[in-house]
Amino acid sequence: MRNIFWLITLTLSSLVACYSPSNVIQANDKNFQQIVTTPGKFTFVDFYADWCRHCKKLSPVVDQLLNLFADYPQIQVVKINGDKDGKKMSKKYVTIGYPTLLMFDDSGQHVEFEGVRDVEAFSNFIQQLSGVRLDKSKQDEYEESNLHKQGNGQQQQQEEQDVIVSLTPQSFEQQLQNTQYAIVAIEGSWCSYCKEFAGVFDQIANTIYARNKNILFATFTVDEQGNGQEIIDKYGVKRLPALMLVKEGNLDNAIVYEGDLRRLDKVIDLINDFAGTLRDRTGELKEGAGVIRHISESIAKANVGEFEQVLSELDTLCGDTVGFYKSVVESLLTDANALNVEYNRIKLILDKDIDKLNGVTVDSLKQRLNVLNSLRL
Repeated sequence: MRNIFWLITLTLSSLVACYSPSNVIQANDKNFQQIVTTPGKFTFVDFYADWCRHCKKLSPVVDQLLNLFADYPQIQVVKINGDKDGKKMSKKYVTIGYPTLLMFDDSGQHVEFEGVRDVEAFSNFIQQLSGVRLDKSKQDEYEESNLHKQGNGQQQQQEEQDVIVSLTPQSFEQQLQNTQYAIVAIEGSWCSYCKEFAGVFDQIANTIYARNKNILFATFTVDEQGNGQEIIDKYGVKRLPALMLVKEGNLDNAIVYEGDLRRLDKVIDLINDFAGTLRDRTGELKEGAGVIRHISESIAKANVGEFEQVLSELDTLCGDTVGFYKSVVESLLTDANALNVEYNRIKLILDKDIDKLNGVTVDSLKQRLNVLNSLRL
C-alpha cells in the first residue's frame, strides 16, 4: 500500500510539473495540501497573482532556486496562482499580499519568508529550516555566476524597504481607513521639538517596528500658512508633536497621544499596547510574544478528549500564532512527545543559525518557541 501511495504521489507531481512553464510544481486548490504534506519533503511555496508586478519579477528567481536544489529530492519548489485555481489556498495562507512565500514541512506547519527576494536569501532560508545543506562546490558555483547581480539585489532591497508615508489633507482619511494599524506623527513645520522627534519616529518605524508590516507609520505636517489645520482641529489635536493611533480604519475612535514623546520606552509601550506587539527598544521580541495565555493554559490542563474544544475556540481567534497553536494541538492528538521534538528543533535553529535568518523569520521562530515554552508546565 505504501509503495502504491508513493507511486501515485510521484505520478501526480510529474503531471503537474509537465504543465508548468518551468520544472517548478504548479499547485492548485485540489492538490496543494497533498503536495505540501508529502512525507519527507520540505516545500517552498510562492503564492502569486497574475496582476502582481513584484510576482512577475520574482518568478525567474524562483526558477533559479529550483535549479539550485535540483539534486536534493527533500526540497520541492511550488507555485500557486491566487488569481485563478489557487484562490482557496491563497485565502487561507496569504495574510498581507502577493507575493507570499512560505516554507512547509511535511506536517503542514509553515514559516513565512520576508526579506531580500533573491536566490541566496531563499537558499539560506530553506537550508536553515530544512537542515539540508548544499554542496560547497554547488554553492560556490552559484555565488560566482551571480556576483555581478549583487548591485541589482541591493537596489531591489532599497526599493522594497518600507518607508514612512507622508500624508496630505486630501489623502489623510482615505489612507488611514485602509490599514489594520496606523500610527501618525502629527507635527508643525515651525516646531523645533517636532524636528527632534522626527529622528525618534524614524527609528521607531524603520528599525524597531520594521518587521511589523501590518502597521502603517505616517507623518502629517501643518505648515505656517495653516495648511492641514482642519485635520488637527477635527481630531482634537491641541499640542505638537502628537501621535494619532488608528485601528482597523476606525477614525471615529482614533487615539491622540500628546504625552511626553521624549521617552522612547514610553512610546514603545504605547505602541505595544495599541497594536498587540511585544518589542523592546532594539526591535527584538520580548518574552511571551505570540503566547495566547488562556489557550496555553487550556492546552496544558486538557486531556486528549478536550482538544477538539480548544480547536473550536482557536477558530474564533486571530493572530500570528493561532495557526501554530492549531498545529500543536493536532500533533498532540497523535504524539504526546510532539512538543519536545518541535521545541528542540526550533531552539537548535535559533542557537546555531540565527545570524543567517532574516528578522521576520527569527520573529516567527521566537514566537513559536515562546508558545512551546508556555506549554512546558
